Order: sequence, then structure tokens, then C-alpha cells
Amino acid sequence: MSRERPIMRTRGPHPLAAAALSMIWPGLGHLGHRNRRALVLMLSSLLVSAGLAVYVATRSRSTLLTWTVSQTPLWITVIIAGLGLVFRIWVAVDAYMVAHGWPEPRVRSRRTYGAIAAATFVVLAAFIAVPHFFVVRYAVAQLDLLYDVFSATTTVTATPTPLVDSEEIPERDSAGQDSADESSESTSQTVPPEMAVPTETWDGEERLTIALLGGDSGFDRDGVRTDTIILLSIDVDSGDAAAFNIPRNWRDLTFPEGTPAAEQWPDGYTGIANEVYSLGLSHPEVFPDVSDPAGHAVKSAIAQLTGIPVQYYVLIDMVGFIEVVDLFGGIDLHVTEEINDRLKPAVLGGEPMDIVVEPGNYRFDGLTALAYVRSRTQSTDYHRMARQRCVVEALITQVSIPKVLANFVSLTGIISSHVHTDIPLGRVDELVDVARKLDTSRIVTVNFIPPEFPRGSVPTALVREAVAEALVGVAGEANAALSETCENPE
Repeated sequence: MSRERPIMRTRGPHPLAAAALSMIWPGLGHLGHRNRRALVLMLSSLLVSAGLAVYVATRSRSTLLTWTVSQTPLWITVIIAGLGLVFRIWVAVDAYMVAHGWPEPRVRSRRTYGAIAAATFVVLAAFIAVPHFFVVRYAVAQLDLLYDVFSATTTVTATPTPLVDSEEIPERDSAGQDSADESSESTSQTVPPEMAVPTETWDGEERLTIALLGGDSGFDRDGVRTDTIILLSIDVDSGDAAAFNIPRNWRDLTFPEGTPAAEQWPDGYTGIANEVYSLGLSHPEVFPDVSDPAGHAVKSAIAQLTGIPVQYYVLIDMVGFIEVVDLFGGIDLHVTEEINDRLKPAVLGGEPMDIVVEPGNYRFDGLTALAYVRSRTQSTDYHRMARQRCVVEALITQVSIPKVLANFVSLTGIISSHVHTDIPLGRVDELVDVARKLDTSRIVTVNFIPPEFPRGSVPTALVREAVAEALVGVAGEANAALSETCENPE
């Protein structure tokens, strides 16, 4: 077997140039030195890259979105990015080694030549490592977020129990009418079981319901008070949703019958709604068999209030809220009311929060946005609830995907530090799939405000009736009074 003869220097690039070319595309620098090897490397790299590109391009958007919150695809991404970098560096070294047609440097310059070659390799490796580094960095940041936030091990759905007969409301069908009044018509329109189209459910429930909480655990407070309580209920099959703003100062919230909490407070908890989370922290024995008794306390109280099973909760504290708004450069709002207020500092040693606005368009930073949603000196808790909704909607609609990607690592750090939830890691991908169907512009919003919903002791029967109407797309007149409190500027 004859040995392959060295290629003349005129047939191939300089060894350093060969290394650089093969870093750009495997095998490119081998041309003129090892043509067969160059062809194998170039074609195999092209086929693998094209195969991966076609595979990803043919996946649905929901599948790609699910991959971003699934452990296995993220770890595969990290491994592929790491192996790809190692392969590209190996190919570059190989190209340098096979480019032997160039004459060896003289002995006195060999050390200098070696130093130049080593420095060149370091620069080239750093250059090609940039895309691999960002892929690994983003994937690891997402994995850290998933492991830090979605760490709940035992989560239980809070299931409501019926009210006593004197308070029970009529059961409603999908048209929002009393089922007894429409029994004959409903019967005639019933689809035979064998012809019914199966609908998607969440553990057998037609709706996925999550309590969204804004926590205020200021330095001058004991425990955490959830001054923002929004219940979001999504139809798993259609994506239709309703949001319920629950007043923080309602009293006498009850718990599902037969639970230790109902036995502890048979007539309802005498404190106000925003204290229920801390109730779970101080009395974990009353909310057993869950890894997060504080979250389950809120879920149980809200489930019994609204009549909807509540699967999960998500809590963000006020410092995290400030950091998220500032991360994206603030939010734009059109304000329709005058506010002049000074609030206590958000953190120990911080400056008081001043908010002075008149009707008009504004761009709020994080601290001003927090003051805006917390102020109630010249208005009421109910106006504050409406402002909270406006700010949340503005943040969702104004933050673009490019902004999220540009600040992704910082965002995951904020979420990991300031968000708490009992959503288990294994259900996050399913949750994202449901959220993909959600159209925020079509959410039915219900504000429980006077006079329809009185202050003081919670009017559970009235709330359940309003909730039943909202779940079929009907919002009561109580919402109109606050509908113009604030909005996104045109």
C-alpha cells in the first residue's frame, strides 16, 4: 500500500488558514491537502445540519414552545451544542496537522511560530465558541429557572364543596340560564355519546384555574400579604378564559367542608383575604399533605369562594415586580384619573414611593408602576384592583419576544428569586400548551365591587353566581364602572 504523498504548498492553504477555514465549515480547510477527507467532512456536516434544520422546521409551534420548558430537550440542546463545539475544534486541529505541504520553519523561529499558531487557535476557538456559548447559556438559564421555581413535590387541587341550601345558587348551563328552565331544549340538543367530540381536560377538569398573587412582604410587615389576588380560569379545550379580581379586604372567607381548615374556622377566617397566605405559613398543620401549605391555603379559600377547583397558584413579590418592569424599560399607560400619593418604601432603607399623575399618557418605571398599583389614598381598593389589571395587561402586551430573548438570562434570574408556585416541574410543558391557546384580548374580567358586591363579609353566593355567568362569557354591570380606569395608550 503506497503512502499518500505530501501535497505541494500551492495546492492547499497555509496550516493556520486551513484551521480557520475548517472552523468556519468542517472540511473546508482540508481541500488541497486531504481532498477525500474534506469531502467526507463537508458532506456529513451538511447532511447532519440539514437534517436537524428540517426536523426542527417541521415541528409545530406548540411543540417548539413545549421544548423550551421540558428538561430532556433542553439537556439535549446543551449536549449537542457542547459536542458541536468540540467537533469543530477537532476538525480545525486536524486541518492544521494535515496541511504538511508547507515547509517547516527554521529552528530559531520554531518557538515563535508555535506561539503564533497557539494564539491563533485560541482566537479562532473563542470566535466559533460564541454561538455555542449563547445556546448553552440560554438553555442552562432555563433549566435553572425550571429547577428553582417549579420545585413543588406534592400539589393538591383545592376543590370546593356546595354551599348550604339557603345560599346555593341555581346550576347554570352553557347558555347562562337556569338549567331547569331549559331542560327540554337541552335534552333535544344533546349529542349522542358515540358522536360527541372528546374535549381536552386537565386531570378530568374542563378548566385549568390558577390563582395569580402579588405579595407584599415589606420590611415593616409580618409574613406575606397578597394585596393582589386574581383568579384566572382557562377552558382547556378552547382557550376561553375569565379573570376574577378578588378584593383583598373581604372577610370571613370559608374553606371546603371536611377539611382541617374548615374545622379550624367553621364560620370562616375572621381576618381579611390578603392574610390567608400567611395563615398557611403560621398554621401548616391545618393544610396537610402538600409541600406548600401557604399556597394551598389561598387556593382553598378562593375555590370555596368561587365554586371553581383551583389547581395551582403563582406568587410574585413586589421587588420582583419592580425588577421585571425596569428590565424591559418600563411600561406605557394611559391614565384617566388623578393620583397624588406617597407610599412607604418597598425595601428597608429605600426611598418613599411618590406617585403624582394626572390624566394622560405615561411611561412608568418599576417603582412608579408599583406605586401606581398600590395607591388608594384618593380612590378605593376597587380602583386599585383595576389598575393592577391594567399594568399586568400592559406588561404582557408590550413586552415583545425579541425583548424577552435579549434579557432572557436576567429575566430568569428575577423569576427564580421572586416567584413562588406549586406548579410541579413535570406539568410545565402541559401548562404552556394550554396557555398557547389563550387570547388575552378575549378574557372576560370580573371585578367584585360595590354596590353589587358589598364590602365586609364575603358574599359567597353572589360571587359564585357571577363566576358562573363569566365562565359562559357574561360580565356583570359591576365591571363597567372601572373599565376606563386605565388602558394602553394609542
